[in-house]
This record gives sequence, structure tokens and C-alpha cells, in this order.
Amino acid sequence: MAEKEIQIDPAKSRQEWLRRLANEYIKLEQTMPVENFLPDEGCPKWVENLEREMGATLFPVAKLKQESKLTPGRLAAIIGHQCALGVWLIEWLEKELQKQEEVDGSKLTAEQLKTGEEFLIKLADHWYPALRRLAKRALCSCVDQPYDDMKEFLLAYASAFAQKPTGPGFGSFGNTAIEIYNFMLVYWRIIDRLNSVHHLHEVLVKVFGPYRIGDLKRTEKICQRLDIHYRKPGRPKKLK
Repeated sequence: MAEKEIQIDPAKSRQEWLRRLANEYIKLEQTMPVENFLPDEGCPKWVENLEREMGATLFPVAKLKQESKLTPGRLAAIIGHQCALGVWLIEWLEKELQKQEEVDGSKLTAEQLKTGEEFLIKLADHWYPALRRLAKRALCSCVDQPYDDMKEFLLAYASAFAQKPTGPGFGSFGNTAIEIYNFMLVYWRIIDRLNSVHHLHEVLVKVFGPYRIGDLKRTEKICQRLDIHYRKPGRPKKLK
């Protein structure tokens, strides 16, 4: 009896491949030695919107604001951006460690030194090698995919990986919005207690300066984009 020929569904095979890589990426993100300072519950909706906006700004090639469909190009862009950020972070830390003789360690407590050392070990010896392994598996596995999927994956990865920041700090991303978003995310409780968009604008100008923040209209657009609503300024209406 002739053996039955096995039929392979290309669409199903593609999704299984992408899901395996996506699961590995999720596991990798969970090992990043940075504590999430946002509470699991209780954040205003605009903070969730801000997180998504930051992700879209940091991973532009992935086009995260569009339909959240898992495609070779989108996943490749996410991995490519993450690899570029990983290289940028390690390079920046290496430069900082080379200057350590200029730092007065006596001003740091034993607990602070221990925390810093543990962070560096987790980052350089665990997270970064895991990121490199994921990149190798992703790039090697894409070679086994159909030509169009492989082409889409490699082009998106290369485009994202090429966008490595040029210097230390968020200012090197070439986008002032990412600095503003990061500040608002860290200090979201303070931002949430402000009285008006005008008040928020004054705070941002004080922190970043008028040239980097721009006029009030820019702050208004940020609030509209994040769906931040403040009470309108002015005296409350008198009760009849």
C-alpha cells in the first residue's frame, strides 16, 4: 500500500513559526532586569495609551499602531529594534564602566553597589546573550521559510536593526517625543494630578526647556493623542 502523502498548510506552518519566535521574545522580555514601576491595576487609561505610544515610537518599523496581526515583517521588526537597542545599551554601559575610576564610589552605599552589580550581571551575562540567541534562531529559521516570507522578514529586520541610537540617553533617539513620553510615564501620578493642559505644558517646559517642548498646541496634541482630560480652568458655576 502506498504511503499517504502529507499535506502541509503554508499558512498554518507560517503562524506556528511566528508563534514560536513570539513566545521566545515574550520570555526574553520577562528576564530584563528592570522592575516595572507601574502597578498591575489602577493606572488611568491614558497611561496604557502612553505605553503603547512609547512602544510605537521605539519600534517604528513594526508599526504597532496598526492592526495587531502577527506577520514576518512585524515580528522581524520587533526583534530587529530590540537587538539594536540591546547593542546600544551594552555599548553605553561599557563606556560608563571605563569611566568608573572617575566616580567616587564612597558616596554609594553597600546596598546600592550590590544592586548595581546584580543589574549588570543579569543584563550582560543573561539577558543580552539570550537576545543574541533569539536573533540567531530567528534569522536562521527564516531561511527555511518560503521566499516571500523570508524576504519580508530579512528586510524588516535589517531596517529596524539599522536604527540603533547614536549616543547615550533618550536624546540620541532623534525624537524628542520619546523623552517626553518617558518622563510622563515615570511621573504619571504627578501628571495625573495636574489641573490643566496649560499646567502640564509649564511642567514640561521647566524640565526640557521651551525649544524642545514647543508651544502649547503641541502639548494639547499630546494630550489628545493619549486621551488625557483635565478639568477646564475657571471658577465653578454657582448653584441656583
